[in-house]
This record gives sequence, C-alpha cells and structure tokens, in this order.
Amino acid sequence: ILTRIEGDRSDVCVQAARIDLAAAPAVTTAQACARARTDAPPPDARFEIGSITKGLVGLLVAEMAARGELRLDEPLSAFLPQGATAPTFDGKPILLADLLTHTAGLPALPPTLGPRVDPSNPYAMLRADVLYDPLAAVTLAQAPGTRYAYSNWGFLLLSDLLARRAGKPFDALLAERVLAPLGLDDTVVAANVRLVPGRMANGRPTPAWDVPVAYAGAGGIRSTLADMVTLARALVGDVPEGVPPSLRTALRTSLQPLRAMNARIDIGAAWHIAKRADGLTLVYHAGMTGGFSASLVLDTEHRRAGIVLADAAGGFDDLAQRIVDGRAPLATPRRAVALDLPAARAALGRYALRPGFVLTLALDGDRLYAQATGQGRFELLQDSRGDYYALLADILIRIQRDGDGKATALTLLQGGAALPARRIDD
Repeated sequence: ILTRIEGDRSDVCVQAARIDLAAAPAVTTAQACARARTDAPPPDARFEIGSITKGLVGLLVAEMAARGELRLDEPLSAFLPQGATAPTFDGKPILLADLLTHTAGLPALPPTLGPRVDPSNPYAMLRADVLYDPLAAVTLAQAPGTRYAYSNWGFLLLSDLLARRAGKPFDALLAERVLAPLGLDDTVVAANVRLVPGRMANGRPTPAWDVPVAYAGAGGIRSTLADMVTLARALVGDVPEGVPPSLRTALRTSLQPLRAMNARIDIGAAWHIAKRADGLTLVYHAGMTGGFSASLVLDTEHRRAGIVLADAAGGFDDLAQRIVDGRAPLATPRRAVALDLPAARAALGRYALRPGFVLTLALDGDRLYAQATGQGRFELLQDSRGDYYALLADILIRIQRDGDGKATALTLLQGGAALPARRIDD
C-alpha cells in the first residue's frame, strides 16, 4: 500500500485485504495513509463503494432469476412503470441482460440531468421523471446486446425496476435477498451514517453523495472492509451456512459471462471478466465517487481476492489487482511537483471541449491557468505523472503531445467523466 500511495497528493488512507482460501491465514488486512494523519479511518469505517454497488445489483438480479421472479431475456418494457416507453432498434427490444451488461445502448446518464447536475452531489435530484421520461426519445445506434457502452443510467433504472417487480423498496429488497443472508450487516443503501469523510483527488474535503434509495443501483451503497471481505469470500466459494439456494446459485451465475465487451473482457451480471493471455481469469468491479475509491478483484479459480477501500477519489484499482497477482504493475503515487515551464508553454492554447465551449490554457508569470468559455480562470498545478490538476474542484487535465512535445489535444477528467478536446489552431 505504501509503495502505491506514499506522498500522494490526495492524502488518501487505504484499507485493503488479501483473501486466499488456500493459505493460512485466509485473510490478511492492512491500512496505510499517504502521510501521517490523525483522522485515519477506524477499522469499522464505512466507505462509499461507488460502482461496486452494480455487482450487488447483479447478485440481486441473479437471485431473483433463480427464484423464477424474472428472466434475463425479458424486455425492459415488461418492467417499466405505466406511461414509460423503452426504445427499440429495428423492432429488437432492450433486454434485462442488456441493462446488466452495459450493452443496452443507453447514454451514460439521462439527458435530463445534464447541466443541472452538481458535480459534488450528482444524483441528489433524481426523480422518476428524470429517469423515465427521456427513454422514449433515445435513438439506439445499434441492436441492443451488441456493443458495450458503460451506462450509469441503466443501473439507476435497474434498482427501481427490481423494486417495482418485487413490490418493496430497493434497500429492503437488497437487504432481504443479499445483504442479510450473507451477513453484510454493516452494508447500507444510500445512508450517510458512520461514513468517514471523503476527499477529492486533490486532497480537499468533499461532501458525501446523497442518493435516493430507489435509484441507488449505480453507486449508492456504503460498506466496510470486513463486509467486503465477507462478500468476496462468498464469491470465491466460501459461502456462509444458512444461505438460501437461490442466493447460492446467484453467487455462481452472476460471475458467468453474458456478453462480450471485446476479445479480452466479457461481462457477467455487472461483473467484468478479464481473460488474460497467461490463462488467469480475473473478475472485478471498481467504484469511484466524489470522495472515495473502491476496487474488488476475484480469482475464482484459485479462490483468491483483493479489496481496496480508499477515502479519496482518484482510483487505486491497480493496487487491488497487485494484491491478487504479484506480477500486476503498480502505478506510482501522484505527488505534487514544480511546474515544468517548457512543457507548460508547449501546452498553451485553446481546446474545443464541445461546439462553442472552449478551454484556454495560459501562463501568468510562472503559473499555469485554465479558463472555460463564460467561466472564471483557475490555477493548474502539476503532479509527478505530468498531468495538471486544480484545487478549486476535482479536475485533472491530461495533455496529448506529438513527437516534439507540442500539445495536440487534452482530456479533462471530472466527476468520473472524461471529456476529450482537440487543440484549435489560431
């Protein structure tokens, strides 16, 4: 952990676990921080686990399928509330399996969120009309089930659709069918109770996300390291006694491929399945919110797992993979460094994020600033990986350069979104 995070500009603390059911002890845990902190999370701390939530939704779908309460080949239209309409492509409908595998063809978020979203609390304003009304206007570019495109919208819908099918709130349904049977007693849906403070990747504090329970399926679960260990153990075959047959079946079937993302990665019930050239198959899901990062990696064949929970955004997925596979590369910490003025000068210019919206990079003395159309300027600092970051918000700018070092394009990363921008020649 220290090799990965020591001195990182996020000032992150990480709790991690290694599970190896063939070894003794079967579970090893550790905690470390990027620097000395008096507020390091206690051992029973709750973290936002972000999109690992989707894996639990996948478990719930598989459990309901095992009971015969739904089918993966059912069309989305069979789950929708009255008045809502699902798009089709040449008459082919979106299936439940397409939502689960990010192959439905839906955008990442409903367009009704758009500019009204507060990046520090993006899901607080979710309502049924925000999610369901835009479905009728979606034009699918290809047949559902044929192309992978990661969609939070699909999982915001899924949690509500499953609750509607079962006739009870999503949090109660998930607790009854998955959390309580597995003994995940410290795992909660959309409740900011006993949640440790999170921080942006730049080290600044940020508030927890407020997520309506009904639409928490994309990333609204909070959990502890101990509960994530229990979940991972069950997924690699160490299932607690008394778990009902439907959930035992789901623990197995949710990790089986349903769709192909590409030649190297398949998708199960939300879980990504990496097929490596060395024959090792890893099942994984990562999560990131405004102030937290999480990652769960499973080696089901060898009954091993790696878990990382971090109280800062930025992503530490490579650490979880390294815990499972000692050959996996480990990224370097993002340390603050002095601005490389020659490199900054080569990056100056205007970049089109979208029509009519331009980001300008300019120097003022020996300081680098960015300014978007119609907005105030803000200073950019540099980290040890050569990227630029802001302190006023969780913004990171990655420059693409030609062979001579001149910038040709950039990518602006904020709130989990990556916005590419080409350089505009004056």
